[in-house]
Amino acid sequence: MIRKRDPRWQTAAERARVAAELIEEAESLTETSTIASPADVARANLPPPIRVELPVEPEPAPAEVPTASPPTAEAVAPSPDEMLAADPANVAPLLERAARLAAGGEYAAAQRDYDRVLRAAPAHGEALTALGVVLSRRGLWGAAVTQLRRAAEADPGRAVAWYYLGEALNHVDDLRGALVAYERAVELEPRNVKALYGLGIVLDRLNRPDEATRMYRRSREAAGR
Repeated sequence: MIRKRDPRWQTAAERARVAAELIEEAESLTETSTIASPADVARANLPPPIRVELPVEPEPAPAEVPTASPPTAEAVAPSPDEMLAADPANVAPLLERAARLAAGGEYAAAQRDYDRVLRAAPAHGEALTALGVVLSRRGLWGAAVTQLRRAAEADPGRAVAWYYLGEALNHVDDLRGALVAYERAVELEPRNVKALYGLGIVLDRLNRPDEATRMYRRSREAAGR
């Protein structure tokens, strides 16, 4: 504790000593305590701060990858072979299989299926026409004419039967018959490009070039050229 100064300590030595004591006391206060400011006093009277914690969101569950369900019996259509195994006289799968065989160039096998159809339905216009086309592809033009005539008689409104009949008759040099067949095809389908062109060929072979030229022109117009 610093002693109270009195007038006796007025010499330079006394004043220096007192100053040293004051400095020493101030340093000891600084090391052992702090002086509170008004703001510190105000904060001391406040309640403790509230701790706020945000809720933790749960991690999303991994998405389930949908698995394809196995096809049901209704969704899987039987093949023509399977249908024929169950019903050998069923015309529809025979036609479908014959068309596939013909498209693949297996004409002999296709012909056998068409023959089976015609044994069950002798006047089947689609089968007769398709059989005539298969015979044409095999180069059997005479046999093709026979089947295509039957097709045109069984279904006179089938333009494709008349067209292929005209083609087969042209190959066996029956030009008059070919002309009639092509004309009938064009009557049924006025924009039948192939039938119009076939007419042009037959008219050329009949030495009717002006008419042939008109048919060629109509064929190009029908084809959009």
